[in-house]
Amino acid sequence: MELGRIVYPEYIEAAVRVGEDISILTPDAIITIPRRIFQTYITDWLEAVVEI
Repeated sequence: MELGRIVYPEYIEAAVRVGEDISILTPDAIITIPRRIFQTYITDWLEAVVEI
């Protein structure tokens, strides 16, 4: 799992479920992560936006 850099939601062009994982397409990469991590990532991001 390559999450060494931040992928902001606005740079995600597509997210597709592949088996038990999620593949995220950005302008310069395709990143595959477990579904649970993707759900946590999006939930945390939305909570941060709501707090602002």
